[in-house]
Amino acid sequence: MSQSYLIRSVEPSDAAAIHRIKTAPGVYPDTLQLPHQPLSVTEKQLNERPANIHHLVACADGEVVGSAGLIVNEGMRVRHSADLFLVVRDDWQGKGVGGALMRAVTDLADNWLGLIRIELKVIHDNARAIALYEKFGFEYEGRLRQEQLRAGKLEDVLVMGRLNWPGRAEA
Repeated sequence: MSQSYLIRSVEPSDAAAIHRIKTAPGVYPDTLQLPHQPLSVTEKQLNERPANIHHLVACADGEVVGSAGLIVNEGMRVRHSADLFLVVRDDWQGKGVGGALMRAVTDLADNWLGLIRIELKVIHDNARAIALYEKFGFEYEGRLRQEQLRAGKLEDVLVMGRLNWPGRAEA
């Protein structure tokens, strides 16, 4: 039986929990986060969150165990698209947290924000994340060579996208 998670909007009081996730040794190497980021950076991000960022958290037993969201593009001609971000606490990876967050984020994008395109970047060797994104309709769109520095080595990053055209099924 799979665990169910409470998915809710992030609150400024979640800063310490999100900071723990983003700076964990099993998480930050596959993100753009630095290993020794101060808590104040996360607090500032949550306290000053712009309206175009829709940030959700997954909770289990009252604890924040994952975080995901959409950064909706604000330009006049790209408002139909957003960038996706997702992190899961290292001791909760592989337990359905990412899937629960992806269901919530894609529902938000499709049914509440009217987004047509969601895009993301993922390090080329993060097979678990790539499989999760593919399960939710993301497709490989390109490879950015030596895009991200990780532990002293430049790594390739994959660009993935998901399109959801309204009325696509009827066409």
